[in-house]
Amino acid sequence: MLFQLTITIGIFVANVFNYIFSRMESGEEWFVNLLYYATFPAVMTTLSLMFPLIFRLDTPISLIVRGFNKRAKITLIRIRGTTDVKEEFEDLLVASESSKVVKHPWVSLLKRQYRPQLTFAIVIPFFQQLTGMNVIVYNAPVLFKTIGFEANASLLFAMITGCCNVIATLVSIFTVDKFGRRSLFLKGVIQMFICQVTFFLNTLLMLF
Repeated sequence: MLFQLTITIGIFVANVFNYIFSRMESGEEWFVNLLYYATFPAVMTTLSLMFPLIFRLDTPISLIVRGFNKRAKITLIRIRGTTDVKEEFEDLLVASESSKVVKHPWVSLLKRQYRPQLTFAIVIPFFQQLTGMNVIVYNAPVLFKTIGFEANASLLFAMITGCCNVIATLVSIFTVDKFGRRSLFLKGVIQMFICQVTFFLNTLLMLF
């Protein structure tokens, strides 16, 4: 959830910078945009990659796999905020032992019993990309400009789109546990299907 939230915030911030820098009249907006929009995030990303190395942020299961069961239990207690983790810790131990006896795990994915999970793992991101959402997000200013908006207006509407994306992500974070992932996923699929069919029919009408 936080991964998706940081992505949407990053897109929104980029749109804000683009809008602000586009209003500069010195002719150096490209340099300022490159400095703040490219260099600063790159530096922050590099520093964030060092964070786990400095603070040794290990998960309980990774510690168990390496044989540090005592540290794994302490880490699990810290994560859960309670000492009542005996049942979950034992489940992790069993899962770790079970994984050791599995031979050729990649081949096991092709077994009949795992086909539904494998199919969904491939199909869901495939159709997510097929909707063209990435094209809209990354090329929003150009798309708005092609339908008649002025340069500054197109950047403004791109910024508004990025803001709506952040808000939608926050709504999903705070409602996913209340309504369940399956319910939200099915509703999202229905909405996406309706929009895709509408867009397709509209395109056909424009062509013919």
